[in-house]
Amino acid sequence: MRLRHPLALVAVLCCAAGCASVAPVSGPPRTGAPETSDARYSALLRVLGAMLTPPPPTFAVMDSARLETGMRYRIAFLAEPADARFHEPPDEIHAYLFVPDHEGGQRLPAVVAIHQDGPQSHLGAREPAGLAGAPDQHYGLELFERGYVVLCPDRFGHAERRRLPPGDTSTVNPERDDMLFEHRVGQLMLEGRTAFGKETYDLMRAVDVLAALPYVDADRIGAIGHSAGGNALVYLMFADPRVRAGVSSCGFFDLVRFYDEEAPRRRLTAAALPGLLEAGTAADYLAYVAPRPLLLTRGLWEWGRDEPWGTYSEQHAEETRTMEAHARRRYDALGASSALRVEYFEDEGGNHAFPLRLRNLAYDWLDANLR
Repeated sequence: MRLRHPLALVAVLCCAAGCASVAPVSGPPRTGAPETSDARYSALLRVLGAMLTPPPPTFAVMDSARLETGMRYRIAFLAEPADARFHEPPDEIHAYLFVPDHEGGQRLPAVVAIHQDGPQSHLGAREPAGLAGAPDQHYGLELFERGYVVLCPDRFGHAERRRLPPGDTSTVNPERDDMLFEHRVGQLMLEGRTAFGKETYDLMRAVDVLAALPYVDADRIGAIGHSAGGNALVYLMFADPRVRAGVSSCGFFDLVRFYDEEAPRRRLTAAALPGLLEAGTAADYLAYVAPRPLLLTRGLWEWGRDEPWGTYSEQHAEETRTMEAHARRRYDALGASSALRVEYFEDEGGNHAFPLRLRNLAYDWLDANLR
């Protein structure tokens, strides 16, 4: 059963005391990027591409499940309407919404949990929701168990948002999925948009949903992501000041190095930001998160230790140190030196992972800055 919820007016959700109406939300949530007279910021925002006027933050509940400490809902909300120019259907985001048991009138901290990609592209939101994938990726579920309202959305081009050909029932085919993704990014580029900008826009719509929930404290919204999800997190925080604290696990990377001829792999065009080098660098997006709290992690051997991968791992870590130093200058200038932390690790293999020690560090970081 799909129940439609106009969040800007009133929402009806099942809570610990049973299904009950909740109080109307006072005023619409902020939905756009911040207004600023900073020319560098404005230029970087333009590089992300055109941003659409967002639809109202409404969602449909497709199913629900009672958990030990609250409720899990499977929901769908509109990112953007149909586009007749490309015969594109409405772009609907499916997500898992976790709501801890709470007292009436209580407002809780909330987190957007952004999933990784790669061979796990078909899993999408199910991985941080704890329903599939690697245990070290279940950070959405684990934050819910710590008392956060958590929203785990499918990212653009992943899971149920892949435009699978009619009759194709296979669950995962990386080569095919990359081609489908490139095709859709081509549509974006014709509109003056980019893949990173689209992901940023979509995640801002997820923040809209959280900010409009009557049991969420809109001043205590954070975000967390691993790998490509951690990369998307930085661009989200750059564009949306409502995200007050974040954790990027093995995620943020330098785009020039990404496309360098000496990089370990050839890359899809979809990750490029046209005109970036005329506006700044990827590290500038990180710097403009200041002064908000941001924790990044970087495994020292994410590409492995055996050559030539060991050299690539060392270069990857050094790339992060360079971006950290660049961002830290702005954090320091704003008197927020302690708000940027980068944790380099080699325990548990130091690979491209989110081991328990780092997850606990991440959760403590969010607790310190959102509770």
